[in-house]
Amino acid sequence: MAAMATAWRLSEPGWRDRFESITVYQRGWRLGGKGASSRGASGRIEEHGLHLWLGAYDNAFRLLRECYGELDRPTTDPHARLQTWRDTMIPAPRLGLEDLDGDEWSHWLGTFSTNAQLPGDPDTEGRALTAVEFVARAVLLVLDFVRSVPEPAGSGEEPFDGPVGASAAAVVAAALGGLLEAARRTDATGSRDDGTLLRSMDEVLALIRVNAGDAAGTGPELRRTWGLISLITSVVRGILADDIISDPSSFRAVNDEDFLEWVLRHGAAPAVADLAIVRGLYDLVFGYEDADPKRPRFAAGLAAFLSGKMLFDYKGAIFWKMTAGMGDVVFAPLYEVLLRRGVSFEFFHRIDGLHLSADRTAIDSISVGRQVTLSPGRTRYDPLVRVRDLPCFPDRPRTDQLDADPAVADQPLESHWCSWPDADTRTLRRGEDFDTVVLAIPVGMAPLLCRELIDDRPQWRDMVDHLATVATQSFQVWLREDEPSLGWDRPGVTISAYEQPFSTWASMPQLIDAEGWPAEDRPGTIAYFCGALDATWPDDARGPEYARRYRDHTRREAVGFLERHLRRLIPGVEGPDGFRWDLLCGRDGRDGPEAFDSQYWSANVDPSDRYVLSLPGTDRYRLRSDESGYDNLFLAGDWTDSGMNAGCIESAVLSGLQAANAVVGRPRAHRIAGYYLP
Repeated sequence: MAAMATAWRLSEPGWRDRFESITVYQRGWRLGGKGASSRGASGRIEEHGLHLWLGAYDNAFRLLRECYGELDRPTTDPHARLQTWRDTMIPAPRLGLEDLDGDEWSHWLGTFSTNAQLPGDPDTEGRALTAVEFVARAVLLVLDFVRSVPEPAGSGEEPFDGPVGASAAAVVAAALGGLLEAARRTDATGSRDDGTLLRSMDEVLALIRVNAGDAAGTGPELRRTWGLISLITSVVRGILADDIISDPSSFRAVNDEDFLEWVLRHGAAPAVADLAIVRGLYDLVFGYEDADPKRPRFAAGLAAFLSGKMLFDYKGAIFWKMTAGMGDVVFAPLYEVLLRRGVSFEFFHRIDGLHLSADRTAIDSISVGRQVTLSPGRTRYDPLVRVRDLPCFPDRPRTDQLDADPAVADQPLESHWCSWPDADTRTLRRGEDFDTVVLAIPVGMAPLLCRELIDDRPQWRDMVDHLATVATQSFQVWLREDEPSLGWDRPGVTISAYEQPFSTWASMPQLIDAEGWPAEDRPGTIAYFCGALDATWPDDARGPEYARRYRDHTRREAVGFLERHLRRLIPGVEGPDGFRWDLLCGRDGRDGPEAFDSQYWSANVDPSDRYVLSLPGTDRYRLRSDESGYDNLFLAGDWTDSGMNAGCIESAVLSGLQAANAVVGRPRAHRIAGYYLP
């Protein structure tokens, strides 16, 4: 997505006055990288993982809206199923967490209110959520929780004698009300009394800690409520104590500390560590070192900021879901518009290395493996097919356009470990084939492509050594019966903080009509599952066998999840003999675990597929888009220092726009919404 955002901004009207050409080089047959999707059997959507957009992703939504405006499908493709961006994205306000109380899981479900705003509106340009606004909205949220605290059943105590009840909540509410007024005065006058505010916060937190501890044995609802009050109040205290309130960019100042450690340092009750909402936050960013759920790590400032954006700055709905695949909704339209603008695409071109000039100041040449060649007479590969009247990427290359053995269609051309022999090699040379380079390949590939740069500059060595990545895994199932028939009455919900390794589940019924199933095998339920994957990298195991090993591992984990854990989410999948394998669509008569082979799963262990973690203390090692150290090299990706240093579509778009601004010599923040990078 960072590459597409860069190409989008660079190719705006009048670009030929500045550049002779813009070319995108792409390994394999489809665009999208970690956001790629394609269409498989029965036109089903097959994703790299679960892709949801936050309602606070203003830059990503703005780009999408601009793309569909220029695509103008009502005029250019009136039969296409998705005509405008509003057809492609629907509000997804239903969220849930799975709460573990002893050995029992329970649902904690909620619907966030929607609003009349739309993400990506032009009037959000340059607007960032301030720390003062964060504090004020956080306090209001806590007050809502406090006012919902019931008195424990059978309690007849006087105020302060029954600490977990409404009497104590009233005291907390009064103290927080004073804090809210102080925050509002700060926003109006720019002055505040830190000492008084912190003393007030400490008194409130002391009372909350008592209540949170005493609520531990009162049942999940009261325990969760006091835990949330403790969590959010400690975040507010941290913002005040660490002087984040004076400058929103100073959230970065506490990124050397883990979020959970930070809130505990600022007075959160110990029980906060076991809150489902905390586990859900770490699940959101796969925030576990080496995929170990016992080692949660997420930079505190980024966690607080991202939480604030998610909860307090969303437009329309807290989440938005796509009505087709990411490839269909985002990358196919971008490809079509960029092609119209004159951008060139070289599919089946694998970048193998960047090479420095003799004086080590610039990229002088680029080694490229050409995986296949086009059929004689063809000058361009057309990557799209139509499924249900929608341009889409297929799940394999279109061999009718290639001068290659048809067996190439079954090869993993998108993998670094693909063993299919190249048809050709190319060397792109500065001054002949390019002047400027934008590297938009994930940082996991840097040791393989950028060895000369790593050997030349300590900044590159530090980045590669300190930016950790984690493998991820996902699977999708298509079930014949709808969710209400299977005992789940909240279709469309997204739930996290569940059993590892597939801790996040998304109900995706909105995709059924976008796929091409025959009537006799049409699904009533589509469910996506994802989580981190423990995939260490021993030197002797990298290669095709390594990828196969983890694909088999993910299959076993997915089958085990269906057999042991899915019934807690969707009770009707359980029959007298265990999981009802006959529910699976497309199984072609297979039964038992073998029927799972008809579904879709992905083990994302390729160097370019691994998710970039936001570990404490790693911000300083990220390079900004204009900080490559070389005259003609710019960087784009969610691994750069974009200001939102998390693995998400918004971070990728931010970085791509910043790279394009740098290429043409504009300020880094030029036409970027909600900009908060100092």
